[in-house]
Amino acid sequence: MRSKRIDILLFSFVFALVAAFPLFAHQDVAGEPKWPSLGGDYRRSGLSADAGPLTCEIQWKFETDGAIVGSTTVGAEGRIYVACEDGKLYALSLEGASLWTLDVNTPLVSAPSIGSDGSLYVGGKSGRVYAVASDGYLRWSHATGGAVYSSPAVDANGTVYVGSVDGTLSALSAADGALLWMCMLRGYQAASRSAIFASPSIGLDGTIYIGDLYEPALYALPPAGAGIKWLCRFPADVNDPNTHAWPFASPVVAADGTIYQTLLYDRSLHAIEPANGRIRWSVRFSDPAIPVGEYETIPANGDGWSEPVVGPDGTIYVCFDDPYIHAVDPSGTVKWAKSFGQVGGFTMTVDKTGTLYAACDDGCLYVIASDGTELSCCQTGGWPAYPVIAADGLLILADSRDYSFLAEPKKNTVWGISASVVAER
Repeated sequence: MRSKRIDILLFSFVFALVAAFPLFAHQDVAGEPKWPSLGGDYRRSGLSADAGPLTCEIQWKFETDGAIVGSTTVGAEGRIYVACEDGKLYALSLEGASLWTLDVNTPLVSAPSIGSDGSLYVGGKSGRVYAVASDGYLRWSHATGGAVYSSPAVDANGTVYVGSVDGTLSALSAADGALLWMCMLRGYQAASRSAIFASPSIGLDGTIYIGDLYEPALYALPPAGAGIKWLCRFPADVNDPNTHAWPFASPVVAADGTIYQTLLYDRSLHAIEPANGRIRWSVRFSDPAIPVGEYETIPANGDGWSEPVVGPDGTIYVCFDDPYIHAVDPSGTVKWAKSFGQVGGFTMTVDKTGTLYAACDDGCLYVIASDGTELSCCQTGGWPAYPVIAADGLLILADSRDYSFLAEPKKNTVWGISASVVAER
């Protein structure tokens, strides 16, 4: 009797302790995430539902011990999530204060993606995908066959789609990480090598779009994983039939379902039909026949390292590894092309008013009106990438350069950028 009484007292004490201190209990923050993955939603469109700042003032900084090579993401309650090459996943408040840190002991090299229950999914160089509750509790991990640079995509049914550099797309259960199905991409002309660096995108009907770095093609897969719906093969260079263009950036799905794709070794934007994978139109930006009127010199070659973004009016903004940003309407007509900065290499976001935010390898964030007018420029002092609008008037940038090799003790930085003036709502 005494032993049973002690057990009851001990249970009551533990229950009261957990109730009094939620720290001991795993809790998720459910709700619609503000910016759940690379490119915002899982269409990767880069379009924010908020208005960003029109001028740039750095309000706060948060330092990490490694580069942040993927986008930051934002949860339902405004928590900012940062996956870092120092092996840590950070959660920050909108004021830049640390909420928690989880160390998984491998460089994290993809943007953390957020499910509808608030859980995060992030991949690392170890080849593992980690599922983390919104309070920093590690729920499960799943081993793939190669490093995971691809940001996971999470559909409405709770399936997590992950690409790895072994060329495999895996569909996992969000509940426990169980493998539901997998698809090995074939590689260029059925070659032995294949690798996925691009993040999978989810179409309006749930179709999964993904590209293989070593194959000039885009795959469309049904969410149930039963075969391939279609394969869109991109044409070879007309001047060199042996040169093929490969998808490094993720496919972007517009509001009408059209898929936009940029490629390595190809200075073009391709618009693809979602029903059958047919290329609707392609615009090659080094073509002298394009009447843009803004080029100082026309670059002959270029690579599409980053995703295009789609504005609220359907305008597609695209860049290559040069100082030019191009605006294209949904019919494939070039609206304008202008140069910004010195070296190029942009990652972009567009806000709900159509204002474009372009982070450049020259260390600057450019704020650009929908007609191409430069509104302001913010010098960060680092190598900023993937601007994210976390709330009206607040933009987040992260430092993607690895400073660990420098003799000076410089750390990587997350910047919170705001201003007293935001775009009209």
